[in-house]
Amino acid sequence: MSTKIKLQETKKLFDFFNLSEFETAEKRIFFISCSLLIVFYIFRLISDSFFLSDSYEYLQVARIIYDFKYFDNDTDGFLLTKRPFVYPLFLAIVYNLKTVVILFIQSLFGILNNLILFKIFKKLGIPIKKLIVFLLLFTPSIFIYTQLIMADWLILLFLNILLLLLIQNWNTSNFKYIQILTVLLAFTKPVFYPFIYINFLFFGIYFLRKKIFSFWLFVPIIILQLYLNFNESKTGYRHFSSIENINLINYNLYYFKSSTQSVDEAEQWRKQVYSKKLKDETFKGQSIYLKALATKEIKDNFISYSFYHFYTAIRGTLDPGRFDLMTFFKKEDGNQGLLEALNGRKPLKSIFFNKYFVIYLLLIPIFLLNILKWFYFSTFVFKNRLNTRYWYLILLVAYHILITGPVNCARYMMPLQGIVFAFALVSFYQNKKEQTFA
Repeated sequence: MSTKIKLQETKKLFDFFNLSEFETAEKRIFFISCSLLIVFYIFRLISDSFFLSDSYEYLQVARIIYDFKYFDNDTDGFLLTKRPFVYPLFLAIVYNLKTVVILFIQSLFGILNNLILFKIFKKLGIPIKKLIVFLLLFTPSIFIYTQLIMADWLILLFLNILLLLLIQNWNTSNFKYIQILTVLLAFTKPVFYPFIYINFLFFGIYFLRKKIFSFWLFVPIIILQLYLNFNESKTGYRHFSSIENINLINYNLYYFKSSTQSVDEAEQWRKQVYSKKLKDETFKGQSIYLKALATKEIKDNFISYSFYHFYTAIRGTLDPGRFDLMTFFKKEDGNQGLLEALNGRKPLKSIFFNKYFVIYLLLIPIFLLNILKWFYFSTFVFKNRLNTRYWYLILLVAYHILITGPVNCARYMMPLQGIVFAFALVSFYQNKKEQTFA
């Protein structure tokens, strides 16, 4: 790379972090939004609770990367594919630091996320007012998962960058960054890997219509196929992530049976699935069996399961995040969430009759705000004539909601909040302007 190009890139980077485009009042709003990260960080330190059950698996993979054993034949293929390498790679880099320092670094990335979000608002002509602080404050999952050893904040960062790229005037040179982000999303959270195929079809059709070509269209697909081959060579089974079958059996179908039959029947079914015979199988044998069993169950109950999957996916968009707030007060064991009650695993009254009930009062404004956010997001979609790039983002949001299904909740919606904020605020101010001139 020539010195001139390096200087240009350095200038672009400097310009990005320059706040001169914001007015004094707007800068004040930005710094208030960043102070929220500090406040929540202090709460996290006081809670002395920095991990969820998934956190320890990320740390295990980070240790494997740190010890340069990721490609060793004797490393656990089940674990490595369950927790892909992007977030564990970050943890490996900071592995020797104290947890509170790692979370502080993640908080700095949270400030970067805020900056990107404010740049997006400015680009879309959204007034930067106190309403933005209100939106952030009553979307606490953003702060909560930025300050836990979890990968969700990284997905939020990638999606915010993706949003910022796509609202620019179309630039084919930016397309490579969109494709890189698509790959990073998949290798941070396996739920995004099928979107690589959607990405290929979407931009493939777009390029055909525009009669243009870019080799970068094929890059995510090629990387995906290479990774599938790598996993097959390592485990004997061609797959992207071992979490696929875990989610299908332990959550999607388990919750479905708990809801449509009973908790006892669902428990009995799950015990039968994980019989001693299955435990004696190889990873390949287990995977083939679980995949076939889950596929048969869904086919046998296709209409009822499809309705249940769709309904619970939509329901999750309004989840106020009781589980998230409880991470400040109680060690997570996987059974505290509202989903456990809504999906029939425990009585609904158990949610309310405990010493933390006062905390639930905070959920009321969060829930109401969720309704408003998604209402204005929906009106943005249906009232505006949108270009192709916006439809790509809407397709991504819809995909993420629907594929999450019965486990959808505030945590899974957290990475989408940048896109939801941006489109909802555009719609809100459009509606306000129409009322002014009515």
